[in-house]
Amino acid sequence: MEVVERYRLSEGLVVGRKPLPTGDVILSFVGPEGAAQAIARKALRPTGRSGRLSLFHHLKYQVYQKPGNDLPTLTQVELVGRLEGLETPGRFPSASFLTELAFRVASPEVAGKIWPLLTSGLKGIAKHPNPRIALIWAGWRVLKAAGLAPNLGGEGMNLLDGDRVERGGVYLGLDGLEALAGVLRLPGSEAILVLEDHAPLDRLQQAFLAHVHYAVGELGSARLLFNSHAQG
Repeated sequence: MEVVERYRLSEGLVVGRKPLPTGDVILSFVGPEGAAQAIARKALRPTGRSGRLSLFHHLKYQVYQKPGNDLPTLTQVELVGRLEGLETPGRFPSASFLTELAFRVASPEVAGKIWPLLTSGLKGIAKHPNPRIALIWAGWRVLKAAGLAPNLGGEGMNLLDGDRVERGGVYLGLDGLEALAGVLRLPGSEAILVLEDHAPLDRLQQAFLAHVHYAVGELGSARLLFNSHAQG
């Protein structure tokens, strides 16, 4: 007999919320098994579960999938933990960009590698005196885990469409290229030290954003980063 309705248990971080006029909320998750979406019915009501479904909350949840429906329905939620400090104006743009990037690239094949990078990166964004350092480290490592790292072989001081070139693209310079190589290859704590040791963060972030646009596509949260820099 064909099973037409089913339940599924999952785990993930809430990385997106889209309220609907009906009071429902479409939630986006990134977890160890990949990116997913589900609809939380009537979550915006005063008696709903909106508090547990906030951004950057780590949840274990159950969904109910009915054939013919585009999205499964959230049926049960257990709060595992919450990442504090990411809502502040100086940190929220970096956190939003990193989570949107992870959501776009976390296919089931690579999600197991991306998940610890995402959580570590968000903790760094929340706690590091310079959250941009945590974004640059985690963002480049997420790209590498997804198989989208740039090719740093060849000559030239610029990065264009994933290759090291002599003209065009984003100028990194020798110090920027050496720092990027360290970010991509060294263990996390050592890579952070490389970035803290007078690395050209402006150039590294510019190259990161350009490479994301080339390899993944335009991310809506990129405007938050640009606006935060303009205000700073």
